[in-house]
Amino acid sequence: MQITPVRIAIELRLSGGSEQMVAMRERLIAICQHYLDSGFGDGNAEQRLCSPDDFTYWQQLSEVLLAHQLTAAGIEFTHQAVGPDFCITHGGRRIWIEVIAPTPANVPAAWLEATEGVRDFPHEAILLRWTAAIKQKAEVLLGNPPRANGYLSSGVVSQNDCYVIAINGRLLRGFGGSLHALIGVSQFPFAAEATFAIGPLQVRINRETLEASAPEHQQRYLIHKPVGQPVPADTFLDPRFAPISAIWAVDIDESVVVGRPATMVVVHNPSATNPLPVGFLPAQDEYVAHVVDEQTYRLDRVEGRTARPAEISMTVG
Repeated sequence: MQITPVRIAIELRLSGGSEQMVAMRERLIAICQHYLDSGFGDGNAEQRLCSPDDFTYWQQLSEVLLAHQLTAAGIEFTHQAVGPDFCITHGGRRIWIEVIAPTPANVPAAWLEATEGVRDFPHEAILLRWTAAIKQKAEVLLGNPPRANGYLSSGVVSQNDCYVIAINGRLLRGFGGSLHALIGVSQFPFAAEATFAIGPLQVRINRETLEASAPEHQQRYLIHKPVGQPVPADTFLDPRFAPISAIWAVDIDESVVVGRPATMVVVHNPSATNPLPVGFLPAQDEYVAHVVDEQTYRLDRVEGRTARPAEISMTVG
């Protein structure tokens, strides 16, 4: 057995002695070492995997685990010295994937910690972390003038390339990681709420007849923060973000290496300059918007390449 910095760090982090823990730890060490030996990470990837800081570790581990998912799906990729985390060539076009694991800033501790009993679902606080992650990685692509140029203006990503933001919601799980990290109050993924202005379900009551309407989703274009200006939640309804092809939203952690399936969805940008092919990335569900008229999309949930049978739809004005 070779004693490497990654082995030492992961043995400290996952120190349990059960048979399942030992199997998971050994498999994770092997996958992380393969990732490093293959040159799939930046120069500081080993340092970040060995970091005692949870947020640094999870950002890097998210890249490792998504690289493993791509490999398991038979999707070949490379890592460039400059540019997004993964580069895939498909159908004569490059598909870039940039990975982020949002930190749980301002998400209530009662939601995040292992606590018994019913707690409020802090859906707006969690959604703000999704919108912040999308904004951050959109600026990496598009730039944030006058402070910085993006991958597009520098030519790292060309006008003909797909650009996918991969978001691992693992750190936003509730009750010590036992609750889901992907689905918002609307019952759509947070990634769809953050890009299509989808709000909670509502019922309209006729004040004269007291009859209730069929349930419908609110349109929520802005999310209010405790302090500061409201945050837009309509990325894919804004033509400025047409260079973003899709959001690959995942809930993935170390247990995936011993057979626990990762929850993954893809939310497509209907206005994308370079659309991502439906069914290309590993995901159980994909959300695809179809034009109804000049002012309306219909957002359909369709089966992904690792699908479970189901289909729902909604209308987005």
